[in-house]
Amino acid sequence: MGGDSMNERIPRDKEDSGSIGIGAMIVFIALILVAAVASTIIIKTAEELQQNAEQTSSDTRQQISGKVALTDLIVNTIADDIGAGSHVATFDVVWRVSSGSTGIYPGDVSYYITCDLSAHTGLGLGFDDGTLPASSIITETPIAGTTELSAGNTYYTTVTLGNSDVDSDGDVDTDDVNPGCDTTATQGETLNMRIVVDGGGETLTEFTVHSLTLGSSMM
Repeated sequence: MGGDSMNERIPRDKEDSGSIGIGAMIVFIALILVAAVASTIIIKTAEELQQNAEQTSSDTRQQISGKVALTDLIVNTIADDIGAGSHVATFDVVWRVSSGSTGIYPGDVSYYITCDLSAHTGLGLGFDDGTLPASSIITETPIAGTTELSAGNTYYTTVTLGNSDVDSDGDVDTDDVNPGCDTTATQGETLNMRIVVDGGGETLTEFTVHSLTLGSSMM
């Protein structure tokens, strides 16, 4: 009798219930693992999106506020380098830091000037560039490179146009490598200027040499 009791078989329905329970547990664990992985991905994605949004917002604010505004462009000196007529040699850029702009120093501001040299065979655009160091328009003294420029204050910079006749042979031609724009700045001619703040925005302007009289405006 005792032996028969020990060898008694477990009913099949109980075996099936045990198998179902183990299967359910495996599915449950799998769901937990999938949920954990999905949560990690979602959290990481949300953090990246937040960081990108903050960076975009910061860049946009800097682009809008971190720039300068042109007040005037004034003829400073004239010259006649190649006998093609008098032209502007240097001019004063009168400018100010836009309202709300901060963290701008004299060395952060650069200018780029382009001009049309297509009247000379084989040439296209002339190009000038450089930094735009600030001087006080009141005291006419340079602002130190370590001094932050104040928004609303007006400054000026004297810009010298580059030599178009690079090889100094008395003519502007294909022998002149990387020509500047001085010989194109004659009366009635138009040039383009772009002022860029490092890490900030840019200001574009098109100016015309209305007169070669010293002190005349080109805006």
